[in-house]
Amino acid sequence: MDRETVSAAGTAVRRLMRQRQAEAHARVIEVDAWGWASPDAELLALADECEDVYYGRRPEADDLVDRLAAVLGDGWEP
Repeated sequence: MDRETVSAAGTAVRRLMRQRQAEAHARVIEVDAWGWASPDAELLALADECEDVYYGRRPEADDLVDRLAAVLGDGWEP
């Protein structure tokens, strides 16, 4: 996968992670006004992996494309 696609995928994963976190936070604050919903650890790790591949800090894993497709959907386009 080329660098620009990895970067776009990492951005899309972070966007999805923030969206899910916001939805979870909305449910939490209904119960506790001071509650907090933490980000999805798996999505955060996947986004970090994309960033590491982009900056050359780690090689691209063989299954990275499959894991991104599982999260973003097969029809995702950068």
